[in-house]
Amino acid sequence: MSRVIASKSYRSKPVRSKTWFYLNVALAVGLMAAGVGMLFWLGGQSAARSSAANQGIVQPGQPAPDFSLPALNGETVRLSDLKGQVVLVNLWATWCPPCKAEMPTIDAFYRAHQEAGFTALMANVQEDWGTVRAFIEMNGFTFPVLLDSQGELMRRYGVRGLPTTFIVDRSGQVRHIQTGAITQADLETIINPLLSQ
Repeated sequence: MSRVIASKSYRSKPVRSKTWFYLNVALAVGLMAAGVGMLFWLGGQSAARSSAANQGIVQPGQPAPDFSLPALNGETVRLSDLKGQVVLVNLWATWCPPCKAEMPTIDAFYRAHQEAGFTALMANVQEDWGTVRAFIEMNGFTFPVLLDSQGELMRRYGVRGLPTTFIVDRSGQVRHIQTGAITQADLETIINPLLSQ
């Protein structure tokens, strides 16, 4: 009798083990499915937020949003006052190596083409007047320098990294947006055709 009971308990162990095994597998699969579903849902939420945030970002073919900023020389510069010129709007900072690397190229292009109706507005982002002035004087740059001390222009144009350059045609339309340093070849390819229009 005791042998039969022992035999029965011996046989029931594998059945319980299999049951627990299948329950654990089902639970693991269910958790993985729930996790994947959660990831898809979070991705959709993030995309929706990103899409809503991107609606305010300036795009090529759109009118450039007007702005008014103080210049390093004490004047106030308004973008809309420059209609009829091709305008390069560049957002930069003194601590940004790619910004500093592109500035001699932009300044040389500005000097060579300002008589043809080209101007460069170099908008420093969130640095004080003294820091910007010292940097510009040390390098001998001649382009107009604006002070976006509160980062308003940066937010309005949807800029997320420096340097960022916007090329605006004579009618006030954004024709090109460049994130990262702009080169001499870029300037010639993008701006020269606009100057001849």
